Amino acid sequence: MMKRRITGRAALLCGLAGACLSGVAQAAMGVAPPVMYPAATWQGQSQAVLRVLDRLDGHLELLTVPVGGSATYRSLSVGVESCVSRPQTLAADAGALLHLKDSSDPGRPPFDGWMLAQEPSVATYGSPLYDVRVVSCAGVPTAPQAGPLPAVKAPVLAGADVPVEEGGDAPVSAPSSASGGPVPLAPDSHNPIPLAPSTGAAPSLAPAPPSGQPLTPPEADPGLE
Repeated sequence: MMKRRITGRAALLCGLAGACLSGVAQAAMGVAPPVMYPAATWQGQSQAVLRVLDRLDGHLELLTVPVGGSATYRSLSVGVESCVSRPQTLAADAGALLHLKDSSDPGRPPFDGWMLAQEPSVATYGSPLYDVRVVSCAGVPTAPQAGPLPAVKAPVLAGADVPVEEGGDAPVSAPSSASGGPVPLAPDSHNPIPLAPSTGAAPSLAPAPPSGQPLTPPEADPGLE
């Protein structure tokens, strides 16, 4: 039982030592940041997925309109000129360039502009009858192309003998004495530590009387009278 316990502890220590060594090596070589597209990169797609709400009866209709084409929902005509979305390495968002026209309301001007899926309040269709939202982009990739991911190299830390992780403590050196050597932890038998000089004579202790005899008070000092 004791042999198994010792073997288990040794394996645990070996595993911890290996993890520490691998962590030190990784810190000395540097850690490459994750490969991501720039924030301004958008990828074109061939379809736009839109959601249309009829405010009179609360009916929702999901439309998939090809880029360059149009669709009709009741009296609303929906045209899509472009649809772009962010790559998977960035925060999800999609935008569509739409042309909206309600034939039942000829006095209202048509809507021509961009709508964003994650920021619907930036541009809205101000119709009292219909509400249009962009859901996402679908289909095959088209222009503009996101392009290849940028190449990222791991930084190499020069002159890092003892790497210190962020938020950790720096290695503390041992204190040294005034002569330049290390401070001894225990007094040396050849060089004992001198004691502080005493300011007065140590009081003498009178020998104890033998057992059975009464104690006699000491004689008074004539100088104290």
